[in-house]
This record gives sequence, structure tokens and C-alpha cells, in this order.
Amino acid sequence: MTGHGSKRGRRTINGAARKSASAGKKYLSALLICLMLALSFAGYAFAAPDNGKGAVQSGTSTQANSPVSLEEMSAAAQGIINWKISDIGADTLLSDSYIALAGSTPGDWYPIALSRLGCKTDYSGYLAVLEQNVKERYALDGGLSAAKATEWHRITLAVLASGGNPRDIDGIDLVADGTYNRGKTASLGRQGINGWIWGLIALDSKSWEVPKDAYYTRDDIILQILSAQLENGGFALTGEAADPDITAMALQALAPYYNSEKVYTLPGGTASEEEKKTTVRKAAEAALECLSGLQSAQGDFFSWGTQNSESCSQVIIALCALGIDPLCDERFIKKGVTLWDGLMRYRREDGGFIHSFSYDSDNPASRPDASNSMAGEQALLALCALIRQKKGMRALYDFLPDFTAEQTAAIKELEAETARAPQTDAQGLALLLKKHYDMPADMRRYVKNYPLLSKCAYSAGLDPSAYAESASPSRPPEENGVITFFTKAQRDETDALPAPEDITSDYYVAVLRLMRSIETSEEFDGKAEYKEKLRRAMEQIVRLRAEISAIDSEISGELCPIESVTLKKREKTQELFARYNALHESDREKILHYEDLIKAKTKLDGTVRAVWITAGCLALAALLLTGLIISIKRRRQRRVRELEELAGMYEDEDEENENITKRTDDL
Repeated sequence: MTGHGSKRGRRTINGAARKSASAGKKYLSALLICLMLALSFAGYAFAAPDNGKGAVQSGTSTQANSPVSLEEMSAAAQGIINWKISDIGADTLLSDSYIALAGSTPGDWYPIALSRLGCKTDYSGYLAVLEQNVKERYALDGGLSAAKATEWHRITLAVLASGGNPRDIDGIDLVADGTYNRGKTASLGRQGINGWIWGLIALDSKSWEVPKDAYYTRDDIILQILSAQLENGGFALTGEAADPDITAMALQALAPYYNSEKVYTLPGGTASEEEKKTTVRKAAEAALECLSGLQSAQGDFFSWGTQNSESCSQVIIALCALGIDPLCDERFIKKGVTLWDGLMRYRREDGGFIHSFSYDSDNPASRPDASNSMAGEQALLALCALIRQKKGMRALYDFLPDFTAEQTAAIKELEAETARAPQTDAQGLALLLKKHYDMPADMRRYVKNYPLLSKCAYSAGLDPSAYAESASPSRPPEENGVITFFTKAQRDETDALPAPEDITSDYYVAVLRLMRSIETSEEFDGKAEYKEKLRRAMEQIVRLRAEISAIDSEISGELCPIESVTLKKREKTQELFARYNALHESDREKILHYEDLIKAKTKLDGTVRAVWITAGCLALAALLLTGLIISIKRRRQRRVRELEELAGMYEDEDEENENITKRTDDL
């Protein structure tokens, strides 16, 4: 497979170095290494131009011990982005056609990855459509989903990635409605453990505060996740067999609390009260051990019986969230094969990733010989997590502002002091604990070797949980207040819009994008006129979209199934067909049930023709029958007249004979 490229390249170079028995071979090997390094620095030095193509910034690494360079990671990420752009047939990933997917599972994850990679592109259009999607769904259904709380969670991350505020979308609070107050309408866990996991991830995406009157507290959600842990340390959506994806996602959610000393008491069961007690760190270590055992010799994992790339991506994200280097941790290296090797074996020449090497009948879109969108988005998120870790940045789903140089230095200093904890006396450990808990919670979760300090403190007779009680909280999230410019290109684009009576729903994304930009822009001459033009355009587009939706809904409700269509529905069918024809050609293509309308019209037209033909035939038959009856009647009348005339002739002859006889008698 082409996905082995990076791994094979490294092994070839290492093998050549080991087997070089002559000066010529050594020279050739050294030359190859130099060429590769030159290509690496020349080819992967992404400048991230603001061209909307989502170029990945390679940046500077703060970790020198990883076997994979930052340039290799960035190149793999850029390969996925380029593949996806080609897949959608556009010049940029966030094109208007792709932006139309905002607020959906196929749409949201790529922009999240782009943003977290630091790709310089315009996210305002995506945010505008995303917010409009939320408002329309709330207006129609009162929320995003009756059963899936994860709709709120994914969209919360997408709004943050696009530069928006998920806590105020025209008064809609996605964080409250989808996480700590979800229980007011439906259980956060209605769809299973996924609801609890992603609810916690969304809640911690900016360390959002949970009010005192909330339906769920943070600890409620954490306890629900901990309570779902299986005996072998793993987690599963259903059943007792640990699933690597769910286990990895559970770790992603629990990662911010790995350094916490808080003890949770698990409910139910036959275990003793002491055995029911656990900490997030204890649960996480058991989950890591489980994942290590599930890893295959090829470095990847099986999920639901299928060896696949997405499980590997999720495990990489989880380890990065915990501050563990996925490529160096011995628990995830099987005879020299790493998680990187496990993921890269699914990479194809076009830069995309496949789901699995075997065909999955339950997932026909995931072909073993073609790059897959879901596999690509999850691989991109994994690469993003690796790149952010290598740069010393916050975890993938931690959207708080990245560390300043001073904050990074403070974390490193505390880690260095903690590394000396085994040689530190009780008084020194106490000071170290105080220093740790004086650090804001959103920073101290990134002190990777805190468990060592905790262990040493307990051994010295100190109780770290006592220090945790007076710990410094996370800093409040910073509000977005960016002032933008309504550029000349955007003004020209607005000027070029068709008149409201000629506009089509194809302009929905463009107009929303322009409206979003002008709303947050500085004041300029003509701003009011541009806003009014965009408002009128959007008003017409909203009407068109409503009409398209109504036509589709009425066709589905009135004319399906085709067997139910009778002449009683002819008038409705003609009305729908007239409304369909009144749409612009491009809008007609959005009528999903168009074929049902055509079938109904064809059937009714045929029925009407048959009725008319039948009526005509009956009329003709009646006419012929009437003619026949008239003809027969006339023949009968003629025959009667002839008989009467004949009878008259005989009567005259008899009278004449009688007269002759009488004269004869007289003689």
C-alpha cells in the first residue's frame, strides 16, 4: 500500500545504514539522507498563505524525541486537505458548496480540524450558515435533535472553531441546552455513553462554568462515564466487549481530570464501598492498559470486527489529550510498530485515507480501494492533535487561548521541579503541591508528571487532595469581539447579486456569508445600502427555500405512494407542477421528490386520456346504436306503408270483382 510510504522510507534508510559494508554504500546512504532532509525542509515549509486552501502551518517543535518530524505530520495533514478539495471539486475546502453542509456530521469535522491546525482561511461563511442552521432547527423543532445530544456537542465545537460563540446564537445557548441542562428535555445519555462523553468534551471546550441550578454538574457527567467502564478497563457503546473508539473517546473526555485527586464512588454492584471508590487517573490507566492490549501487531485496531483506520485516529487523539506522546509510549509500540505506522498504512497516493482493507457491507461507501471522507477527517484530527502536541499547544478540543511563552515556561519549570520530587523532603513537596494548585486549572492539567508528585506526597504522609480543595480555578473564557472589514471584493460580490426577483437559492451561502461579514465590519459609506440589498436578497432566498421545502413535503405527503394517486388528486398535482415550473431551473433540481411528481402527473394524464377515450368510444357507440335504431325504425315504417299500399290494392281489386259479379247477377 502507498500508505506505508513514510514508514518504508525510514526503514529503508535504517536498513541501509546497518548493512553498508562498503564506502560506496555509505556514501550513497548519506547522500539519500541529505536529499531527504533537504526535501523535507524545502517542501514542507508551509507559509500558510491566506488563499482559502487551508495550508497547514508546520511551525516549531517543542518535542525532539518523536520518531516522526513535524514536517512529516504537516505533509500528511496537507495531503488530506488537498484530497478533500479534489473530492468536492472545488478550489478551496470551505467553498460555498461545502459550506452548505454546515451543521451536519459530514460537514463540521473538517472545518474543526482546519481551524485547530491554524489554517488561514475565511471561516465567517461557515459560521454564518452554521448559526442559521441552528436558528432554523430551533424554530422548527425547538432544538437540534430529540434523541442525539451529540448534535449540540459537535456544533458547539464547530462554532468555536469558526470563531463564534456557542453560548449566544441569537439567544440560543448550545452549551446549556446540550450539556448541563439537557436533562430538562431528555437524558444526556439517551443515545448511550456517547452523550455523556461528548457532553463533557463540549463543556470543557472552553472550561465553561456550570451554574448552581443546572440539571447536571460536571461531577454528575464524569461519574456517568466512570460508571460505564468495563471490568477490563475499556468502554463500549453496547455489550461487554471493549471498543477502541469508545474507550479512546472516553479518555478524551476524562483527560482534563487526569491529574485530579477527586474520589468518585461508583453506584450499585456487589463490590465493597472501598472497591467502588475510584479516581479519573485510576480509570484512565485501566483504559490505557485495555487499549494497549487491543492494539494489533500492525499498530492499528479492530472495531466491530473490522480492522480500520478511524480507531487508530481516536487513540492518537486520546493519548495527546492525556499529554502522552503516542509515537513513543512503549505501551503502544508493538515490536517496533507504532500508532503512526498503524495509521499511515491506510494512507493512499491521493493523500486521503481508507476506512479498512476489507469491504464492509454495513458501510458500502467505505471502499477498500478508495479514499473515504470519514476516515480522512478522523485522520486529519489525529494529525492535528499530534501537531499541536509537538508544538506545545493545548489539546485538540481545548479552545482556550494557546499558552503564552511565560505560561509555557511556568509549566516546564513545574515539570522540572516535579521530576526531582523523589529526592525532595516533605516540606519541599508541600511547597511543590501548593505551587501546582496555585496554577490555574486550565494550565495544571498540562503538567504531565503530576502523578509522580502525587505519589511522592502520599509516601511522605501528605494529602494532595487537601491542597486541591483550595486550588485555583480555570480562567474565564475570553469573549470574541473581532472587528472585520467589508472588503472591496465583498462589495463587488454584493453588487453582482441578481435582483431579488431573479435570485435563486443557490446564493444562500454567499448572501449569509456577506451578511455575517457586514454585520461585524467597521462603518463605511454605503454600509446601510449594502445591508438592505443583502436583507432583501436573503428575504427572497428564505421564501424560495421554504417553497422548495413545501413542494417537496407536499409531493411526499400527497402523491406518495404512487398507487394512492387518483383523479381526486389531479387538481393538487397540477398545482404542484405549476409551482415546480415557476421555480428557476437550478431550484427545480433541489426538489428531491421530483420524479414522484412526474409519475403522478403522468399517471393522472394517462387516466384522464383513458377516460376521454372511453367516453368518446361510448359516445360513438351510442351514436351508431341510435343510427341503427333509427334505420331499423324507418325500414319498419316503410314496410308498413308498403304493406298498407299492397292491402289497399287488394281491397280495390275485390271491390271491382264484387261490382262485376253484381252486374252479372243483374243480367
